[in-house]
Amino acid sequence: MHAGGQGGAGFGGMLGNMRGMNAGSMHAPTMDNLTDEGIVGSAYDHGVVTRLASYLKPFKKEVALSLLAVSLYTLGNVTVPLFVLLGIDWGIDSGEVWRLHVIGIAFLAAAVMTFGAMYLQFIYMPRLGQNILYALRTHMFGHLQELSPSFFHRTPVGRIMSRLSSDVIQLTETFELMVLSLSDILSLVGIVLLMAVILPAVGMADLRLSLVCLSVIPVLFIILAYWQRFARRSFIRIRRAIAMVNGEYNQNITGVRVVESLNRQDENLKHFDELNYEHLDANMQASRFSGGLQPVVEILIGFGFGVVVVLGGTMALNQDINWGVLLAFPMWIQRFFEPVRHLTMQYTQLQRGMAAGVRIFEVVDLKPEVMDKPDAGDMPPIRGEIRYENVSFHYVPGVDVLKDVDLHFNPGETVALVGATGAGKSTFVTLLTRFADVVEGRITVDGYDVRDVKRRSLVDQMSMVLQEPFLFSGTVEENIRYSHESATDQDVVEAAKAVGAHDFIMGLDNGYKSQLAERGTNLSVGQRQLLSFARAIVADPRVLILDEATANIDTQTELVIQNALKGILQGRTSIVIAHRLSTIRNADVIVVLDQGRVLEVGHHEELLERGGAYSRLYDINYGLQEAAAEGGAPTHADN
Repeated sequence: MHAGGQGGAGFGGMLGNMRGMNAGSMHAPTMDNLTDEGIVGSAYDHGVVTRLASYLKPFKKEVALSLLAVSLYTLGNVTVPLFVLLGIDWGIDSGEVWRLHVIGIAFLAAAVMTFGAMYLQFIYMPRLGQNILYALRTHMFGHLQELSPSFFHRTPVGRIMSRLSSDVIQLTETFELMVLSLSDILSLVGIVLLMAVILPAVGMADLRLSLVCLSVIPVLFIILAYWQRFARRSFIRIRRAIAMVNGEYNQNITGVRVVESLNRQDENLKHFDELNYEHLDANMQASRFSGGLQPVVEILIGFGFGVVVVLGGTMALNQDINWGVLLAFPMWIQRFFEPVRHLTMQYTQLQRGMAAGVRIFEVVDLKPEVMDKPDAGDMPPIRGEIRYENVSFHYVPGVDVLKDVDLHFNPGETVALVGATGAGKSTFVTLLTRFADVVEGRITVDGYDVRDVKRRSLVDQMSMVLQEPFLFSGTVEENIRYSHESATDQDVVEAAKAVGAHDFIMGLDNGYKSQLAERGTNLSVGQRQLLSFARAIVADPRVLILDEATANIDTQTELVIQNALKGILQGRTSIVIAHRLSTIRNADVIVVLDQGRVLEVGHHEELLERGGAYSRLYDINYGLQEAAAEGGAPTHADN
């Protein structure tokens, strides 16, 4: 569908009846019950990892090379002390120089292998991470465009943006950390196997020395488990604090004019300072926890070295072990604690990454409120005959927004919807465009139930202009062509001329090539609305919907649009929601709605003569407008 505007009583008004509902009032997609940003999950979530792995399928070669690189790098890192051990015990002690040459060549080959593996890792790991980032963002963007409007109305934009930006980045960074963590885990396993199993089995080391050196491992993991209990709370506190700080930034920047007009700068600064201090204090607490762990690890490393020096030295003097073992074991101890340091520091980030993955895939798994049937076909070219057959609808069960609506509009008719706020006017067109589906009855276009055809093929032949115009960053030409990429330059110009926008566009510095600021803020409201009208009709829609399209514009621009509407509405079915008399009185059919029910249907003069609901609305609303314009009292005779 080719939407011409957005906001206020337009797009927001279309969903206005939802405003008073709580999160559980309907089965619309919502994030109210999804994972909170302050939650930090487990360091490994199998569901998240499995879903993330599905994005790697197109990059099997890169994945294989990355894993190979990690494995080879780990192998080289773990075996360096082994070359030292062999060089002393098998080479130097033997007195045969050729053995040293063999060890030297093997060591050089291992160094080259490690260098090559590190190079491959640095090349392919970032490439994989960026490809995942690209795939995730593209998938989420496409998925969000398929969700129903009610989802965006009920979900804070900040939460959606958080998932599209920070959560996606967090998850992709976590993927790289997972691979590095795999390298660390492989290093730990390799070192333990060498020290406690392989070397004692071949008689190159004493099992007693190995077990004493590795006895610090249980102590280390007990300390880590205790440390994580406090560190977890601290990092959760940081995330919540920064969320509050960012929220305060957003609120004060977007509402800066209100802040300045009410002179609230000092009070807001004081409140922000409290939130910012909480963030500072949370970070300082986390730093204390992190800083407190490092000395503990260093003490354990020192203990391991001490064991090697005292016990290993004694065993070497007693010739229970060779001197090569005495030199190699400290190197393995050092290499053992390096992965431990890495895993300790990465643990919380892995938790945050898993939680980010949960939040991302919760959004991906949301289902649109309105979905095409499996056997839905394409909508043929629309003539414009519309029927509402006993249509009822509610957002909250038991609270009907529309009730037993039964109407028929002929092709090419202009239909005006009038009624008080909350009468169901916006919901009326919401159902026609399938932003939501009827609860009872059916709506047909040219005899086709709108639920039996693909929604895209239906709304592609409709256009809507809403109360608040929404323009995108880009040129004037791009904004008019936005919903109809195949439109030629001539089509764009003709659409602009048809709505009376051509003259002001040509008055801009670069005409149709003029760049628009975000939301078109470098144009007046009236000019933005004229472009919205041009955008709506450039696709030559068969059904045109105007939802309070002239409510927020000046009188001069309204006159331009009213003159343009005489030609625009010809030959297409049009549904107009408006309160202005000039828009309503020329409609072929006027439908009066009240609390979701159709009270009256007819022409302007016909409904006035009846003296019913329309006549009363006219006297209260439209008559006052005419009185203000003409300076006299409103009467039916004026028409």
